[in-house]
Amino acid sequence: MENTTPVPDEKKTKYDPKSGEVEPAPIEMEGARVMANEASEDLERETPLDDQDLRRAAEDYVTKRGADDTENFEARLRDGAPPDA
Repeated sequence: MENTTPVPDEKKTKYDPKSGEVEPAPIEMEGARVMANEASEDLERETPLDDQDLRRAAEDYVTKRGADDTENFEARLRDGAPPDA
């Protein structure tokens, strides 16, 4: 029998059986919140995104690419990338 370390709940993704969508792990969403907060100060005058749009964009970015590159996230939004890309 193989020993494996259990994954903490905050790192587990959740699957919604009704919609078929995968919800990111809570730890990822915390990273998205931090990224959105850091980016909001830099982007508030440069883009038409409000705080809620920026948060959704950060959540999508973190889900697809991770939360370790706020500069790339900001650059994509400055260059006109749609918030959900």
